[in-house]
Amino acid sequence: MQMTRRDFLKKAGFWTFGLGLIYPVYAFVAKKRFRPPIEVRLRRKLKPGEFLLEPQFAFFETDQGPLAVSRSCTHLGCIINYQEADREFLCPCHQSRFTWDGKYLSGPAEKDLPKLHVKVLEGEEGYIVQIPRGIF
Repeated sequence: MQMTRRDFLKKAGFWTFGLGLIYPVYAFVAKKRFRPPIEVRLRRKLKPGEFLLEPQFAFFETDQGPLAVSRSCTHLGCIINYQEADREFLCPCHQSRFTWDGKYLSGPAEKDLPKLHVKVLEGEEGYIVQIPRGIF
């Protein structure tokens, strides 16, 4: 049996249409896309012992250098509060507790807070804190 031109075009159209629908789904699920981190610039240098609370992270200047810790609880993602008197983070949702440098103390979270990458600006005053996408 010989295939007619019309049959060939129908089959070619079917496969082209089918792959046109399937490939975007495959690309979305299977392929990794590079998404650069969000960069937050802090325009002043802190002295050792000082800290700064931002909406997404807490920034501490220590004797060993700068440290940025995510303020998103590792349990369910609530924004945690810093208790300056106790030098601890406390989650308002389920009372998970963390040390000032992000180490887990108690509560349902059971994981440390993510530490964020900090770049020290040499010629200028300040820092750049890099927040990976998907952390919030």
